[in-house]
Amino acid sequence: MHELMITQYENRTCACYYEEGVLSELTILPNRQAEQKQTSLLGNIYVGRVQNIVRNLEAAFVEIQPGLACYYSLEENKTHLVLNAKSKKALTAGDEILVQVSREASKTKAPTVSAELQLTGNLVILLYGKKRVNISRKLPSDERIRKLKAELENRLPEGFGVIVRTNAYESTDTAILEEFDALLGQLTTLIAQAGYHTVFSCLYQENTPLKRMLNDYNNEALTRIITDIPAVFEELSTLLPSGEQEKLELFQPQFQPLYAIYRFDRDWKEAVEQRVWLKSGGYLVIEQTEALTVIDVNTGKAVSKKSRQDNILKVNLEAAGEVARQLRLRNLSGIIIVDFIDMEQKEQREKLITYLCQEIKKDRIPTNFVDITRLNLVELTRKRVQKSLKEQLRERNE
Repeated sequence: MHELMITQYENRTCACYYEEGVLSELTILPNRQAEQKQTSLLGNIYVGRVQNIVRNLEAAFVEIQPGLACYYSLEENKTHLVLNAKSKKALTAGDEILVQVSREASKTKAPTVSAELQLTGNLVILLYGKKRVNISRKLPSDERIRKLKAELENRLPEGFGVIVRTNAYESTDTAILEEFDALLGQLTTLIAQAGYHTVFSCLYQENTPLKRMLNDYNNEALTRIITDIPAVFEELSTLLPSGEQEKLELFQPQFQPLYAIYRFDRDWKEAVEQRVWLKSGGYLVIEQTEALTVIDVNTGKAVSKKSRQDNILKVNLEAAGEVARQLRLRNLSGIIIVDFIDMEQKEQREKLITYLCQEIKKDRIPTNFVDITRLNLVELTRKRVQKSLKEQLRERNE
């Protein structure tokens, strides 16, 4: 049972994603009166201007708005969508290029832009940059998917790619192909007409925060979407397909506010504090730094009639599940180091890593197990897409 609950708490609009009654993801939405100022640039497509080339970084900095320079990797972007006439193929300062914001600004780092453009639909994601058809890893490799993949390969022009999303399996092939055709037409037209626009023009604006959220989550898996904010209810009513309108509910408070029914006040405290308690009595300490995130696992008050090593394994396994959840809940990204409680037996360490890998696979954002160091520190990486919860809170308070 997956639920999306949107409510006001401590003067913040909070979007809460629950899996089987457990809060798994939390996003602070822009206040509606300040939405224009706070709306993310993520996904927007601009006519940018190359500010300068930094050869030792194999990167360029591209202005997409006056004074807003973004990081552009020359190593990752081999083909540039240059809009101005020029004799040399190499990118130079002053060139006007078509780029899309692929990562938000974080801490002291500028936003990242890419020449690989993409338009996200509910069923497919259309890409420009390389011809390929990718299928969500969560979809089965059955005859229907193989036929759908072959059909998409036949329809794809050179240089375009497509990703079939998890949502697509519950839809008809006709609906999938119709959305693909619509996105292909939209992106083809955008690229063809880009040269007629002036520098800093925004040619495509990503969906509103609510629309982006519905695209990110598997709509078919959502069993309930509930809010006590009438304006949010109205917007969601226009965004949801007619077949999913029955999932949407406007909560009318009588005895308790919506956040109290979901015990969100407890979850909020847990999400913003440094220490997270486990049911066993152990706890995590989560420390975000400029370079990485460190998570320390402690036995705390955990006691058991089992042997010491068996008790440590029990705490570590519980901690592994909670670490995976906290990465999503706090939207932690980059390098993550986890210091589990030391275990003497190799079999127990292998059992822990196997379970941790199973848990991080549930994350819709790519999260990878890297290695265990000689000091028995577990190394993870999680792709940065949006700002962490800590950054969102700091931004909203400014």
